[in-house]
This record gives sequence, structure tokens and C-alpha cells, in this order.
Amino acid sequence: MSKRLFLTNPRNFDYLYTQLNPFSALSSLSEILEKLSVDGQIMSLCTKPNLVRAAVSVFENAVNSGKCPSIETCNFLVNTLRESRNFDLAAFVYGKMSNVGVRPFFFSLSVLVEYFVHIHNPEYALGVVGLILKHGFDVNVYILNLLLKGFCEKRDVDSALLLLNDMSKNSMVPDIVSYNTVINGLCKASKAVEAMNLIDRMEDEGCCPDVRSYTTLLDGLCKHGRVNDVLSVMERMKSNGLSYDIATYNALINGFCRVGDVVRGKELLNEMLGKGLIPDVITYSSLVQGLAQKGRWEEAAGVATDMTEMGVLPDFYIYAGLIKNLCINKKARTAFSMLKLIKKKDIEPDAAIYNTVITAFCKEGLFSDSFDVLKMMMDSGKKPDRFTCSSGILQGFCSTGKVDDALRIFKSVFEDEAYLEADVVTYSIMIQGLCKKGCLDEAVELYDKMVSTGTSADLLTYTALIGAYLKEGNVENALELWKHVMDSKIVPDSQIYSIMIDGFCRSQMVNFAKGLFLKLNVFGLSPRVVDDNTLMSNLCKEGSLEQAKTLFQNMKETNREPDIVSFTTMINGAFRAGDVEYVKTLIREMFERNMKPDAAFFSTLIEGFSMNGQMDEANHVFTRMVVSGFKPSINVYHYLLTGYCMKGEMKEVIKLLHKMAAENVMLSVEIRATILACLYRSSDSDMVDSLSTFSHDAPEEVDIPCNDFLVELRKFHSELPKLVA
Repeated sequence: MSKRLFLTNPRNFDYLYTQLNPFSALSSLSEILEKLSVDGQIMSLCTKPNLVRAAVSVFENAVNSGKCPSIETCNFLVNTLRESRNFDLAAFVYGKMSNVGVRPFFFSLSVLVEYFVHIHNPEYALGVVGLILKHGFDVNVYILNLLLKGFCEKRDVDSALLLLNDMSKNSMVPDIVSYNTVINGLCKASKAVEAMNLIDRMEDEGCCPDVRSYTTLLDGLCKHGRVNDVLSVMERMKSNGLSYDIATYNALINGFCRVGDVVRGKELLNEMLGKGLIPDVITYSSLVQGLAQKGRWEEAAGVATDMTEMGVLPDFYIYAGLIKNLCINKKARTAFSMLKLIKKKDIEPDAAIYNTVITAFCKEGLFSDSFDVLKMMMDSGKKPDRFTCSSGILQGFCSTGKVDDALRIFKSVFEDEAYLEADVVTYSIMIQGLCKKGCLDEAVELYDKMVSTGTSADLLTYTALIGAYLKEGNVENALELWKHVMDSKIVPDSQIYSIMIDGFCRSQMVNFAKGLFLKLNVFGLSPRVVDDNTLMSNLCKEGSLEQAKTLFQNMKETNREPDIVSFTTMINGAFRAGDVEYVKTLIREMFERNMKPDAAFFSTLIEGFSMNGQMDEANHVFTRMVVSGFKPSINVYHYLLTGYCMKGEMKEVIKLLHKMAAENVMLSVEIRATILACLYRSSDSDMVDSLSTFSHDAPEEVDIPCNDFLVELRKFHSELPKLVA
């Protein structure tokens, strides 16, 4: 043997086994055993599989008391332990034997090899080969095959190949088991090409590959998608006169289905049946999965039915794989139908499959269906997954506004039946949903319950509650919760600051909002554009245009690029302050930045120009708005009508009303009042009297078409038809 094989010094093994002592001596033996000799006791106990441990204890007591059993008995005990797969005990007995100088037989040393292979330490097993040679025994191919198995199971195929080469160099001819072991190891290590080369070497060395050799190779090639090599090996098998067995067909069908060639997979199944071979669960499972991956669900279900007719009962894994593929391909309802089908067949899905279908329904937005699966799951005694329940079902119902349904599910799963214990994520989702719906009292009640269970609120929980309090104008409670955030050392994020800045601005606490805005930097946060916009809007509303300008300039200087809302906000503020020149400056800058106007931008300009009596500019912007594809809102028409009325341009009012009638604009009570007020300003006293009657007769709080309104107006003054004609 080559010296390269001895990775461990054999001399170390005698010492190694003195350390193995997993047993304590039995305190006593039965009276009958006490009358027998030590050898007889051990031999007798070894004949009874359930008493081999007692045999080891007798052996240990004897050795410890200086009455060592005979060499034959010691080796017999080791072999008995090997046959019963008690490798740890066998190694222990060998260690004791070695300590007292009992010479091991060959099979005792081979047991030592098996022991180290069993504990996945082939390097030590290789070292035992040195002990075998030291005791004058020859190393046979069985021992070396054990070593090959050990290296391959440890995924050390390089050492296995090295050992295989050394076998040949030392006149130790590898047998078919040797080659098949290494071929299997190479394939599992994704080295199918090396496995093919080993097949060639087998033939060159006169060891003909058998069906198992080729089947192992085909399986490895198939799993790595090497279809061309698969076809080549298939032809090679046939040319060598070897027929496929069930394992070969299974490897091929699985391989072709993996790469999407289910047609070839079905052909192989038919070929298999034609040869009288009975497909097993593995055969059908591969085909079902292949068809499912191709989206051929009905065929996949049909194959599952064919299995039953062939006497092969589909197992859970076939259906589980089919359900998973359906879910991946957004066929949650079909997956649910399959789930109900297998339950009818008395195959109970595990929790993972239920959770998979629930998640699929949630991803498709079918939250009611997801709850149906959840109910089925709980009725079956399965424990739902908390993440699926919380982030899937509860989040889904809350996001679609069905907070009442979410609350009902929460109480059912987390409170009444107590299937799961709610965590901070669960509570936070529910509290956010309730706050969004305006159910602040219920949200606070849930928050109190969360705290009472010892669950600490997270930032999302506080953000939702603070936002809800501020929305209701309850600044005191909002500030109390903000104090909790600070005391709990939760690091605030930009979102909670945005909520608070907006909330305090709504409560006319702009200075407080400004203070929060400035504190953002303390926590290493940068203001978001939405925060700038909120603050600028409120500064403009309170007439602090210069402060708003400073903030707007600061945005640009700190790389917080203003958006269309920023410009629209500043334009609105400039109009309020009567600074039309600044408005024009902002418009020029906007277009220099190639920013696209939106409907709100056009509406703000029209309002501003109209209120400033600049109707030519307002009309020009109106035209641009329509050309840009935006439909003017009723407010836009209202601004224009008000502007024309303020200037007494009655013809423009009537002209605009015609346009509104053509566009089927609905007139609110407010805009009708504006029109009538405008017409009241007419110098014709008869018209004023007529319009007074009309205003009393007109329907209140009901939107009416502009055209109907004009028709009614014609009835009250003979001159009006000339205007509206």
C-alpha cells in the first residue's frame, strides 16, 4: 500500500481507545449468570439482541477485576456488536482489549474501520489499515470499499479517487462496488464529467459497468441538466446490452422533466409500462412535478389519478409539490381545490402546505379565501404560522379597509382560541389598521392590552397612534406617546417626524412643527421633501412667505430637490402675498428644471391669476391645461367665473358657461350662487328681480347639469336668451 494512505499514525489508536468508556459497571448480575463463567456469560448474553449491553458490562467488569475473557470471546463480542450496528460499543470493547493486550482478529479490526466510517471520520479509518498490516493481516477490497464509502459520504471525493488510484498501484484490484461507490460520490459532488471518465476507466481496467453504474451516472447528469451527455450514456448502455430497470427509468424521467421535456418523460413512462415494469411513487412524482412546472395542471392531476388506477397510491409529497407549483404560478384557487381533494382522500396536509396556500391567496389579494384556508387549517388541529397570519391575512384585510374582518380573525386566532401568541408585529398591524379607519378608541384599547402582556410597542405602533391622535386634534395624548418613544430609546425615523410635522401644522402649531423639523438632524435624519412641503404650505397660510422662501432655498442648497408640489405650494403662497413677480420667477425655474406640470399646478395658477384679476393669464393657463390632457375640475371653472365676475365681464361669464354646458359640467350650490351673484350685478333691475325669484326656486344642495341651469335662466328674462344663445 502507498504511504499516502496513512493519514493517522496507527500507534495512536491504542491510546485513543483507552479514552472510550461510555459505561458504568452494573451493580450486580442475576443469580443464574453469577454461576456461569465469564466467557459463558458473555456468549450467552450475545445470543440475545436485547442483552448485548449487559454482555459489554460483564466484559468490562471482568477486565477491571483482572479476569479478562478469552481472546475468542473478546473478538466474538466485538463481532456481535458490529452485527447489531452498535459501533460505539464495539470500539469501546476494542479499546479495552487493546489495553490488556488481547490480540484482535481481522474482523475486529475491520469493525474499527466501520466504526470510523460510521462516525464520518474516514481519515482515522484509513489509519486503522496500518493496524491491520501491523498485526500481519492483508487488507482486502471490502475494507477499502468501506474507506471509499466513508470519503464519499463526507464529500471528500478527491481522497476517494486518490485511494482508488493507490488500490490499482498496489495490486489491489477495485471491484464493481469500488467504482460504483466513487461514481456515486462524484455525482453527488456535482462532478458528473469525472464520473463519466471513471466509467471509461472501468472498461479499460476490465471491470464492466453494470446497470447501477450507469443509473447513478444518469441520475447525476440529469440533476445537472446535461441532456446531451444523458442521451450519449443511454445509447452506451444499450450498446453494452444493458436494460433499464425501474431506478434507471426514474432517473431519466426525473431528469427530462427537470429540464421541461415532459414529452420525453411521458414517452419513457410508456416505454417502461411496455416492458412490464411497474412505475412507483418516484416515477409518477417526477412526471407530476414536470407537468405542473409547465402549467399543465389538468394533466398533472390526471397522472395522479392514473397512479391510483395502477395501484400506486399518491403520497403527500406528490400533492404537496403540485400545490406549491400552483401557488408559485399564481393559481391559488386551483391549489385550494387540490388541498380539499387530498383531504377527501384522507391525506392530511402539513402546516407548511396550509401556510403556502394562505400566502399565495394573500399575494393574489384574495384575503377572504386565505381566511377560509386558515379556518380549515385550525379545524384540522394545525397551528398556523404567526408570520403568515399577521403579515399575510391581517395585513391584507387591513390594507383593503376590511379592518372589522381583521379584528374578528385576530380575536379568533390570538385571543379566543389562543392558537398563537400575538407579538409586536401582530399588534402593530392591527393598531395601524384601526387608526387608518379612524377607530382610535379600539386601537388604544389594543395598545393597552399589548402593554399589559409585556409586549413593548415598536416605532410603527407609536407612529400610527400619534398620527391618529394628531388627526383628531388631541395634541396632549400625542405628546405623551412621543415621550414614551423618547424614554424607550426607540430611534425615530423620518416617517414619524413627517406624521408629527403634518399633525402639528394641522393644529396650527407651526412653531412646534418647525422645532421638530430642526431636530431631524439630531437623530442623523434628513428632512424629506414632503416635510418641507408641509412646513412651506403652513408658513404661506400664516403669511410668512419670507420664511417659506428661506426653507425653499435651503432645500435646493442641501440637495433636497423640490418637486412639483414644492413649486405649486410656493406659487400659491406668492399669490396669497400678492407677489406675482415671484410667481413668474418660480414658473421660469420650474420649466428650466424640465418639470412636468400636473393638474394641481394648473389649478393653482388659474386661481391665483383669477383672484388677482389677470384673466388673460388665467385663460391662457386654462388653455394650456386642456391641451396638456388635464380635465379641469369644478374648482377651476369656479375660479374663472369668479375672476370674470369680479371684472364685470358678463360675456366671458356666459361664454364660459356655454363651454361648461358642452362639457356636461355639474354645478354645485356654491358655483350656482357665484353665477347668480355675478348676474345680480347687471344694471338691468328686471333681471335682478327675475334672478331673485330663480334663486328661491332653484334646488338646494343638489348638483345640476350646467345646460339645465342655463335653460332655467332663460325663463326669467327676455334679454338673457340673447346672451346665452
